[in-house]
Amino acid sequence: MTDRGRRFFLVDRVLPTVGESDLQAAQRALDEAGRRLTADGEWVCCVHSTYVPSQRRWLCLFTASSAQVVRLAHEIAQIPVSRVDDAFELPVEHGQST
Repeated sequence: MTDRGRRFFLVDRVLPTVGESDLQAAQRALDEAGRRLTADGEWVCCVHSTYVPSQRRWLCLFTASSAQVVRLAHEIAQIPVSRVDDAFELPVEHGQST
């Protein structure tokens, strides 16, 4: 769990073949949906987005008050989503030279 009741959620989708401009447009739509929901008193924000072309997978990490709010952002952005999973960050320890 993060501050103020915000939690992390991962959305992992397999897409049809898409171009980079299509992904950027979809990301902008999600960002705008998050701004609208936040202005209305809900909290949702996509904090990281990664596309893996060889697998056609688009992974997005959100921080939000609930999975339902993440689903609502996708509905507003008109982007289908089948799963929204709870997630949490793990600290990364970088090796130290001796």
